[in-house]
Amino acid sequence: MWDEIFSSEGVISKAIQLVARQRARGEVLKCLRTYLNWEENAPADVGMMVSSLLLAIQLCPQMEFQLSEQFGEDLKESTWEYVFAVDLLCSHQKWRWTHDHIISKELWPIMDKWIKNRKGNGNVSSPSDIIVATVLRLIGRLGQIGLREGFFSAVENISSVIGVFLQHAKEKDVAWGVQLAAAYALCELGPSNPPKVLEAIQAWEAVNAKSLPPAVTSGVAEVRSLLKCAGSTEGCS
Repeated sequence: MWDEIFSSEGVISKAIQLVARQRARGEVLKCLRTYLNWEENAPADVGMMVSSLLLAIQLCPQMEFQLSEQFGEDLKESTWEYVFAVDLLCSHQKWRWTHDHIISKELWPIMDKWIKNRKGNGNVSSPSDIIVATVLRLIGRLGQIGLREGFFSAVENISSVIGVFLQHAKEKDVAWGVQLAAAYALCELGPSNPPKVLEAIQAWEAVNAKSLPPAVTSGVAEVRSLLKCAGSTEGCS
């Protein structure tokens, strides 16, 4: 299995190799250098690779939604590979770096540009709906890094912004695929503030006539279970 992973030319393989180069030491690093023909002093900049992956997402001409019975309008498998690669690299760098360098400086500006263009205030080409959906799914996954490291307040700030966005998405005529991406992101950020997240999703559900994909229903159920845990005197294991 590892032979296939390291020999692959895909973005996930490249991300794994970069993390391995930064974490390996001693004989392990020596063996990996020999096996994978790594140059001894080759640059290994995680930030540069993440930025290049995000740029590739924005410039890819073949990005489009893929209809899934489970997830509705979802990202294509090739797009998910970029999401997973960015997630892996950011997990290696930890939350503070991810928040300050990727979410704040890379992802929010894409959302901001898209929103301004929808309002007619933009003076440059707007990111497409599929790019915005990808950004939202990325924010959901990267926010989980903060949750794992205990930065609940910072993640709650992010979930609050997405919650407001989702509640007004229908009246703003936001594409369904983007709405679903926001809902999935909220579910992933649910532990930051389960009552508020559930309130936002339920408000969105109330104004939508479309039936929700099973994965959204499942995600909402997980957030609801967090509320039950919080209300239990013994908590949930």
